[in-house]
Amino acid sequence: RNSLKRNIDAQFHNLSEKASRRRSKINEKMKSLQKLIPNSNKTDKASMLDEAIEYLKQLQLQVQTLAVMNGLGLNSMRLPPEMCFSTGTLL
Repeated sequence: RNSLKRNIDAQFHNLSEKASRRRSKINEKMKSLQKLIPNSNKTDKASMLDEAIEYLKQLQLQVQTLAVMNGLGLNSMRLPPEMCFSTGTLL
């Protein structure tokens, strides 16, 4: 009986450690993501993910706008520097 209880306790402890490592890893990734989003001040995960989604949508729109302008032969030099391309990426 004691060995069964020890076995169950050990399994529970292992699961608990795995969950703790997983949460820690997610928290690290969320902090990294928050650093990439300008003016991000949200602390809860759902709000941070919402900000990241909106920021990515803005970047996609900028890329599409620049692609259209490039296709029309408009000179990207007239754009603000933060919207100009450099080796295929936004500055």
